Amino acid sequence: MVVALSGDRLTKVAGAFSTTTWERTHWRQPAFDLTGTWRSNDGGIYYIRHLDNNKIWWVGLSDDGSGHNWTNVLEGEVSYDNFGGVQLSGVWFDVPRGTNRGNGIVGFEVRYGDLVKNYENIGFGTTRLKRIS
Repeated sequence: MVVALSGDRLTKVAGAFSTTTWERTHWRQPAFDLTGTWRSNDGGIYYIRHLDNNKIWWVGLSDDGSGHNWTNVLEGEVSYDNFGGVQLSGVWFDVPRGTNRGNGIVGFEVRYGDLVKNYENIGFGTTRLKRIS
């Protein structure tokens, strides 16, 4: 089959395929709600709230939720790429519940339902979050 591209439209020029024209639509993955409780690969528990405007807030607590080593909060947002991917990015800060005092920028992407870290500007120990409720 041979097709010609003009703007947002493909038109069949030659070939046996029955469809003759296709128009581009701006496909977007349906909203992916991240609200819930998540367990990290480094023993922490994260409580995430995903708002309707795609803003994200979380609190992460070390040691199965006690927060004695580290407790952090994040303000961020969820975005969707043209291929259906879901990303979360934001600014995080350790708070005095734990002993750590870091802060930085971190990004995650959704892979098979998990959140997998794909960016950090400074050491953020968690690399994977799995939803537990």
